[in-house]
Parts: sequence; structure tokens; C-alpha cells
Amino acid sequence: MENYSSASWTDDILLDLIRLEDNRAAFSELYLRYWKTLTNAAFKRLKSEEAAEEAVQDLFLNLYMRRREIMITSSLEAYLKTALKYQIFKTYRSQQAHYKRIDKIIADQQIESPTVEETLDNKMLRKRIYEVAGRMPDKCREVFLLSRYDQLSHKDIAEKLDISVSTVKKHLTKAMNIMRKEFNGHQMDLLAFCVFIAVART
Repeated sequence: MENYSSASWTDDILLDLIRLEDNRAAFSELYLRYWKTLTNAAFKRLKSEEAAEEAVQDLFLNLYMRRREIMITSSLEAYLKTALKYQIFKTYRSQQAHYKRIDKIIADQQIESPTVEETLDNKMLRKRIYEVAGRMPDKCREVFLLSRYDQLSHKDIAEKLDISVSTVKKHLTKAMNIMRKEFNGHQMDLLAFCVFIAVART
């Protein structure tokens, strides 16, 4: 396999190899050149390593899928940074849609009275969630509990803790990422998990 790491292989040359020859080694070289810079930039906005890495991966996947039609008039670096801004916006929009779906499920769930078995399952799950929350950083845990158990809005939490709304969102994103990792592999649907933590506080 050709080694394209030499500076003589410019971004433009590598792009031509990708566009005209489907050269995956050239594509891998471009990925290696820019993934760290782009991931760091995405992390500053998303405050989540997982979300940042996913955004950059989606960006490069889109670049490869559209390799024959994309016309880059500026430098590749400038193009990728601009494309990353749009990808981050799509991530924000997707997260908001996700939270709206969760809110709807919670609202629908609260209409129905849980059975005895469901109540027991909910209590066990709530206990596990408290255990996981107990391992979060102090401020992150406090924001999470105020949001998910006390049902306070972002604005109310910000006023209560004397922090900004954006800081509240960052803590919640971090908390949810911790929960996702904890429940991954346990056959637990994250949406169901979010429903359970909103049931009666018994």
C-alpha cells in the first residue's frame, strides 16, 4: 500500500486520487491529517468526546460518499472546518428531536397507572440510576438530579445553582453520556430508562 504521509502528497493530490481512483489509502491519510484537529473543535462545541468523534466520522463519511461531486474551491482544511459547523448543527438538532421524543414518551407513560411488577422494576432501576449518579462529578450529579427527578427546567436549574443555561446543558450531556455507557450491554433501552426516572418518586 502506498504511503501518502509525505508532504509532497498535498491535500489536492490526495483528493484527486480519492475522486478519480477511489483510493482509500489516500482517504485514510486525509483522515489522519485532520481528525484530531476536527475532533478537538467539535468537542469544544458539543462537550462530549463520543458526540465529537461521531460528528467527525459522519463528516468524513459524507466526504467519501460525495467524493465525485464535491468541488472544493478553498483549502481542504477550510472546507472541513465549515462542513464541521454544519455537522455540529445537525447533531444539536438531532439531540433536540431526541429529547422531544423522550418528553412525549414520559407524558404518555404518566397517563397510565403502573402495575405492581412495573413499580418494582422502576424502584430497582431508580436505585441503579442513583448509584451511577453517585459516581458523577458533584456539579454534574446535582444538575442531573434536579433535571430528571425534580423536573426543573434548564433556566430554573441555572438560577438555583447560579450558573449559565449553557453550563447546565453541558452537565446534562455529560451525565447522559455516563448513563449510556453504564447501561450499554444491559439490554436497557435508553428511552425506557428516561421514562422510568420520571415515574412517581416513591
